[in-house]
Amino acid sequence: MLFLRKLLLFLIIPFAGMSQVLPDTALISKDIRRVQLNEDIDHLQSVLQPILSLKLDSLQRWVETNVQFDHRLKYKYLSGIKSLLEDLQAGKVPPEKAKNLIEAYKLLMEYDIIDKSISDPVKKFDYEINRSLLGDKTVFYENAGLTAAKTYLYGQYLKIHPEQILTSISAYLNEEFVDEALTRAARLYPNDFYNYSSALQTPLSKRMRLVKDTSVQLLCRLSADSSGRLLFPFLHAFLSKELSYDTVKMISVDGKKFYRLLVNTQIHYQDEFERGNPPIVYQEIFKLLKRKASEIYINQINGMHDEPDLVRFKILEGLSPEELYYLIISSEDIIYTSSYVGVFQRMMNGLVKQTSDQLLSNVHFDGFRKFIKMAADYNKLDDFIKAMKPTQAALMIKDFVAGLEYDRSLENAVDVANGFSSINNPQLKQMIDAEVNANLQMLKSRSNENGIRIYETLQLLLKAEKDSGKSFSQKYQLDVPYFLAKEKLKTGERFIEQLFFYGDKDGKTSFQNFISFFKYNKQWKVLKNEKWYEIKSIQGKPISIFANIPFDNSNGEDLDADAQASLSSYLIENDLSPAIVVHRGHSYHLPSTIAQLATSAKLVILGSCGSYQHLHSVLDICPSAQIISSREVGSLSVNDPMLRAINEQIRLGKDIDWIRTWKNLETQMKASGTKNRFDNYVAPHKNLGLLLLQALNNN
Repeated sequence: MLFLRKLLLFLIIPFAGMSQVLPDTALISKDIRRVQLNEDIDHLQSVLQPILSLKLDSLQRWVETNVQFDHRLKYKYLSGIKSLLEDLQAGKVPPEKAKNLIEAYKLLMEYDIIDKSISDPVKKFDYEINRSLLGDKTVFYENAGLTAAKTYLYGQYLKIHPEQILTSISAYLNEEFVDEALTRAARLYPNDFYNYSSALQTPLSKRMRLVKDTSVQLLCRLSADSSGRLLFPFLHAFLSKELSYDTVKMISVDGKKFYRLLVNTQIHYQDEFERGNPPIVYQEIFKLLKRKASEIYINQINGMHDEPDLVRFKILEGLSPEELYYLIISSEDIIYTSSYVGVFQRMMNGLVKQTSDQLLSNVHFDGFRKFIKMAADYNKLDDFIKAMKPTQAALMIKDFVAGLEYDRSLENAVDVANGFSSINNPQLKQMIDAEVNANLQMLKSRSNENGIRIYETLQLLLKAEKDSGKSFSQKYQLDVPYFLAKEKLKTGERFIEQLFFYGDKDGKTSFQNFISFFKYNKQWKVLKNEKWYEIKSIQGKPISIFANIPFDNSNGEDLDADAQASLSSYLIENDLSPAIVVHRGHSYHLPSTIAQLATSAKLVILGSCGSYQHLHSVLDICPSAQIISSREVGSLSVNDPMLRAINEQIRLGKDIDWIRTWKNLETQMKASGTKNRFDNYVAPHKNLGLLLLQALNNN
């Protein structure tokens, strides 16, 4: 009977009559419980009227004056009108869809009034309209078809937001849109799909295996395979049938053959990019190549740094120039100087019938900015340029500098900045400077704001060598790394320095050499504490150098940690903020030093093996610090003279000029026969890329 009564109501008072012009709807309601609601609707209409030309008075009046509706129903449908107006006002539904939204609301009301499911009519409308009508504030909460309608809305949502498929689809695995959604997720987010699929016992993983799509089936096979992660980067080659799944799996057990396959695949993928066919999960191949280069070759070569070259580099026999090239560009963070020189030389020796520019062409210029930057770092760029056709050098530099605006990671811009700082050839420096300016002018003519920002910053940074960084410093309020002003190092009127020593054999030897220099120097006074030494200048500027005593830890007690913690507490309690912090110990002790690093540090000296790869960890604690680090073996034969030179400049009240300081140290190291060790150290002014990132991130 209720259904018939509502049907009769629908027939007697049709919606067609709603188009008449009616008096102010705010005067309609005689029920005080709905007066405010009607006024809210009128206000929203008045706000939207100039933009949307809405005519809802007739619908509003029809609901309010319908004698067959009790207060609850009137309030419900009036609330629906208010809700859709609020969505229009908030921009959740575009203005051009306002008319469709109102018509959709009328249609769903017709179905709801006669208790008919709204699951079919919602299929006539797009996502934005259905989201407004079926969202959290829906007035169709009593309709039997609401659940099905919301399921349809969810399917629409996934088409617009495919990134949400894998995180939310588990509650809808029996719906008809699941196959299509999972197929789309597999193609757009294969890495995430692999991870979800690898949870083999979950309902989602089991449902994935029922999808017939080739991409889905392959990802499911990979995720179920114990070798799946090794094979996953070859996804594109598998799908295009360029490589066989079983063949790659068989090769993967042989490290050297697998590395060769990774290089060939990386080069092929670069070619695909140039042809406008970007490979799926492209970046995964290089990540795996980098890992295998380290595991199979670089770590072994680094670890044999004291062995003769014939023994140390024997593992490289049979590698092509291209394979050696990828060893270089994939190992920037870990390769020792002597390791780099050995790999580079063998790469160049392999260029029997080709020039160095042909090598770059063979690898499709993949990572060539990194390569040039590293060649400049290790003073090998001139050798590389001499091995190419004369006309190609200018083109290479042009390509080196161009297109930085397209790289969101800014890695290419960092490589250009660091490469420039390491180049000694004045002609090459001028070429880079000219190309930076040419790119800047071109981007200005195109009003490319992002590109202008990158090249303007780079231009000022390159200019820093000539004007002592004044232009750069004024614009970005950052200190340039060519100098370290003495005022930056002061705590009150004193200069505070802290050193971390460790109690292994080498650490104790290092400590004794360090202390001995000051004990027999009339310009310094040495004071011994139970757990640390304080070394004070008695001539020149007031400097206090604090160094913990390295203890014997063979009984299992970490006495070094206790001494370092006690010293740090003493410094804090006495407001002695270290501006210079020095790590003197093996690389495996470095994380301990960094964990205790004072945020006040303005100069951090990392005198341990391979400390170059820890720069970002230091900058996370001391964002403006200048850093000296080593790519290879840290040595007291370098650390002690370097520290003495720095302390002497401070004691004499001088600013530290890094270019001059580094040249003086280089001369000193040549005389003492330790230049090969010194060449492993990276000075602050060779880290322009870090300054570039600071400038771009702060502005």
